[in-house]
Amino acid sequence: MDWSDCPLVISRPGFISGAPALREDPRMPADLVVENMDLGESVQDVVDNYQLRTSPENVLAIYQYAKRQRALSSVG
Repeated sequence: MDWSDCPLVISRPGFISGAPALREDPRMPADLVVENMDLGESVQDVVDNYQLRTSPENVLAIYQYAKRQRALSSVG
């Protein structure tokens, strides 16, 4: 997934193998947030289970961004 337009996600070469991660929790891969929520976890579950510093609103925004990206890629 292309995370380059999501301001809540960063990629740093050499840090968690360059995987896109949460800006406020750089050890948490963005794809893992999406995967957990796709499996039915709530926003608050993700925040609590991974002891994230980022807000539940940011976690939801990341998930919504991923859903939009998927929808765009399935159309085009």
